[in-house]
Amino acid sequence: MNKKLVLTALVLVATAFTFKLKAQQIKYWVKFKDKNGTPYSVSTPTAFLTPKSVLRRTTYSIAVDQTDLPVTPSYVSTVDGVSGVTVLYASKWMNGVVVAMTNTAAVATINSFSFVLSSAPVNKVKLNMPDLTKTENISVNKTAAVSSATFNYGGSYWQTKQMGLDCYHKDGYRGQGMTIAVLDAGFQSANTNPLFDSLFNRGGVLGTRDFVAGGTNVYDDDSHGEMVLSCMAAVKPGVIMGSAPMADYWLLRTEDNASPNPFNESPVEEYNWIRGAEFADSVGVDILTTSLGYTTFNKSQYDHTFAQLDGKTIDMSIASTMAARKGMFVLNSAGNGGGSAWPKIGFPADADSICTVGAIDSLSNVAFFSSQGPTADGRIKPDLVARGQGSWVSNPNGTTTQQNGTSFSCPILAGAVACFWQAHKTWNNIKILDTLRKTATNAASPNNSRGWGTPNLCSIASGVKEFANNNNQLIIAPNPFATIFSIKLGNYPSSDASMKIYNSLGAIVKIMQLEGSKLTYECNLSEMSDGVYFVKYYNGETSIIKKIVKQ
Repeated sequence: MNKKLVLTALVLVATAFTFKLKAQQIKYWVKFKDKNGTPYSVSTPTAFLTPKSVLRRTTYSIAVDQTDLPVTPSYVSTVDGVSGVTVLYASKWMNGVVVAMTNTAAVATINSFSFVLSSAPVNKVKLNMPDLTKTENISVNKTAAVSSATFNYGGSYWQTKQMGLDCYHKDGYRGQGMTIAVLDAGFQSANTNPLFDSLFNRGGVLGTRDFVAGGTNVYDDDSHGEMVLSCMAAVKPGVIMGSAPMADYWLLRTEDNASPNPFNESPVEEYNWIRGAEFADSVGVDILTTSLGYTTFNKSQYDHTFAQLDGKTIDMSIASTMAARKGMFVLNSAGNGGGSAWPKIGFPADADSICTVGAIDSLSNVAFFSSQGPTADGRIKPDLVARGQGSWVSNPNGTTTQQNGTSFSCPILAGAVACFWQAHKTWNNIKILDTLRKTATNAASPNNSRGWGTPNLCSIASGVKEFANNNNQLIIAPNPFATIFSIKLGNYPSSDASMKIYNSLGAIVKIMQLEGSKLTYECNLSEMSDGVYFVKYYNGETSIIKKIVKQ
């Protein structure tokens, strides 16, 4: 299917159910038993996933399964046809719909359908939003000019240096080719903020979606997402540089941070988030970062409990794990509940296989507000920590400031993950997380305040990175190939160097013997099955990697 048509179809799916909201409507989550009668098939994934999303699954051997299929359309239309009921949106991962109704008598009708498994009321979430403590506004003229060998990071130097990310930036890894979805409450004025000029001028914002009010305008709402985005994408030499300044971004509004109105007309944010995560997966996002957390509701009978903090009970947490299973690297703020009545992490920070991010200060002390684990089933949380006390961020008006919150440690780390994964693209998301934890500062004794610690990227930089910015020094032809291809090394010598071929799972399938000053080689992979492979050259100092396709 044409890529443009695929994207158009996804937009239609995301906006098919318009908000016909009326005063005093009640919202219900309706879960279906199956996906019988669906017109979609796992054998034709491009009907509901973009080619980029399919490529992620192919590259990391992730099977397309029933959870990828859209909800059965006839189920949706049948529920939507009930008198007084409006389907607001559907979730394919959770296999159900959120509906609004004017009379709960309609619930009995919905529950009578043979394809309905269950239904339950949902309520507007009371967001556990970070308490942003402004410590100082910094003008451009007052900003300290702290430089690395390559960049003048300004105030963001230490939050970058603390993770060893400067080593990757210096070697050319700034997020190029990586796509990050930011799920938040709004990105006020990000499109006019001069600190994002480079992001918008290079077309780095791939798209936007508002899953709260509908449409694509996310720039008129809350400023929280703008500050979060700045941790990764703002660029102004001598003032600020985000952790992934060359990555691409999807900006997704899933949280309604406006004051609850008496009729409770905003869709429930947890299911907005699930919609956003499903959309991010469908358009091929690599990394999903969220600086939101949920614990309590307007009506206390719907509050979450510590006992539910197991990653397997609350739908949003289940969906977070699902997102990781689809191959995305998922990060979520631990929360700012330290010392409060809810000192533990929130939801979905309890999810399995995701990276829950706590906060530290400039001296690597755990921030007083950073929420802690463990989960209800005894898993250590958070996973990692980054600068969240005194983080350098942008305001919507283009000034910079220091702010407190795991809302900022999370995207700072997300950008670092983008650069690290860019350098190790043959690794899947689980191996990336496992490697970051095993090499972090607290790996020898992980605990429930700082997890495995702060990533120590410089320690795993030398001799390991796949040197993308020297790809012109490794010339492969033809590509794609049938059985045999040639490799030209450019200016790099063959002496004291190695050449290895990896499959899409990162396993070595062939080791080539290099000879003295010879620069051209031939490789025969006739015995290998069709698919994606990677050629890696390493001479003890520099590593270069290129993707090849056998077909």
